[in-house]
Amino acid sequence: MTSIEDLVSVEFETGDKPESFEKVIRPSTFFSWILGVGIARPLKSWKIATFFLRFVNFAICSSIVAYGAIDFFFFGSVFKSDTFKIMYYMNKVACYISSYYYVFHGLVQYKKWPILMERIAAIDKKMRHCGLECNNRSIRCFQIFTLIMTCLLGPISLVSHALYYLYTQPEEIFASDLLLYHTISQSLCINFEFDLIVMGIYARFREINRGIRRSGEQITAGRIIMEIRKAREVHHALCALVRYINSIHGMHLLLSSLNSFTMVVATLFRIYMGVVEGIDKFMMINNVIWLTYTAQFALTCFICTWARRESSRTGIIIHDIVLRRLPKGPRPCDLYSIDITRAPEDPELSLRNEINDFSAQLDHSIIAFTACEFFIMDNNLLTNFVGVITTYLIILVQFYAPEGVCGGMSTTPSVEL
Repeated sequence: MTSIEDLVSVEFETGDKPESFEKVIRPSTFFSWILGVGIARPLKSWKIATFFLRFVNFAICSSIVAYGAIDFFFFGSVFKSDTFKIMYYMNKVACYISSYYYVFHGLVQYKKWPILMERIAAIDKKMRHCGLECNNRSIRCFQIFTLIMTCLLGPISLVSHALYYLYTQPEEIFASDLLLYHTISQSLCINFEFDLIVMGIYARFREINRGIRRSGEQITAGRIIMEIRKAREVHHALCALVRYINSIHGMHLLLSSLNSFTMVVATLFRIYMGVVEGIDKFMMINNVIWLTYTAQFALTCFICTWARRESSRTGIIIHDIVLRRLPKGPRPCDLYSIDITRAPEDPELSLRNEINDFSAQLDHSIIAFTACEFFIMDNNLLTNFVGVITTYLIILVQFYAPEGVCGGMSTTPSVEL
């Protein structure tokens, strides 16, 4: 007799082949590959092409470092605050280290992207054998949003910036300002690529929970046991996938968080200095910068929280099955009087044992996306992020004194930023 698993397998093999996760996120993967960041790349791409793109982006990053050093002397003639110079150095160092790591990340872990895609494909195959099919519609919509934002804040903003100052104030066009948009594009691209992967994991946890919820509506306990065993296998594979992702993106998350923190603090402090000293020419750009990095960090925290929350809901759902089937099983006082030789034959007791085993598995499979085990990417980190930034800004404002106050004069500098 043909089993249910075989019937489901034959149904998917004879029908249209579902679209793989790698194919779904291929546009974003290609964009990351062109910008030379992260480990994402087309699976059929030439290795020499990947190395060439990394070399080109390495040269661009080196140019950014060189122009940044020149740019610092220009800002030093405008803002003479030592506090600002310290924050400026910290911001640039974090930004440059992150940019270089984003480029070399894909070279050091060149072979891990195909392995990651194979693991996700294997999980999808197991889900199809369980009669579950992950809906990638939300992932597609999010991918369209990420591509639009990356292009808008990267190439389009660069061209707009260049054209605006070309026809209004050509002397205010600096190479460091134009290259900054490349840095923003790289940061957005690698973080959005990570967000897409986490979104895929979240969607699969959600589909597993839906399958368990539907299996709880079955009449026979044997059918529920079979469905729970399948869900256990897929859930375990997803938890192993999360650990593998942490091994790949741990350092990236650490540097990205540090870069976002220093960028937001330094930019907000720069805005405050511009307001106090009457230097507000680049106020619009500075506001876009700190809002971009804050939104980037917050989005990563939100998506990681969704995936972790959806994973924890599995335990609640399987225990709801026990409560719904409580009248069908033996009463608690009768558990001690059950014949031991016949207990394994009772389907309700077998169901409870299966649920207890699954519950024990969940207790040891709590997922979390961590930055090299230093902190967990979730909403709690986002709250601390806002609090620490506020604290640092208060301290910086207290130690900062406008140039006119330091010199005993109330004049406003004539040079504008």
